[in-house]
Amino acid sequence: MKKPILLALLVLATLQVWETFKPSASAPQPLLETPYVVVYGRNSCNITQNMLRTLKNNSINYHYYVVDKPDIAQSLHSRMQTAGLDTSHYNLPVVDVSGKIMIRPAADRVMALRRSQKY
Repeated sequence: MKKPILLALLVLATLQVWETFKPSASAPQPLLETPYVVVYGRNSCNITQNMLRTLKNNSINYHYYVVDKPDIAQSLHSRMQTAGLDTSHYNLPVVDVSGKIMIRPAADRVMALRRSQKY
């Protein structure tokens, strides 16, 4: 009886990892003409706040938007759908680095991608 439960948990965990790291279907248009970082999250989300703190401490300029605002959520969901990402359930933060949208990426990955971009 325990094997089916463990198998189901393994499948769910695998799907979550795939959703986080799968390649985008297509990149949405960048929001700005110059390289940028946009963080979408919640003030109450510790992982979002850690991302913001890490970016600030490493002198990475960013824009922060709260996903609880309907217009922000609608814009984010549209960009995520263009990138082939599921909007029915996702982890925060969602980070957009010059049109590359990532769900709950490691801060090191965000910083490396941003620093690799030229002005």
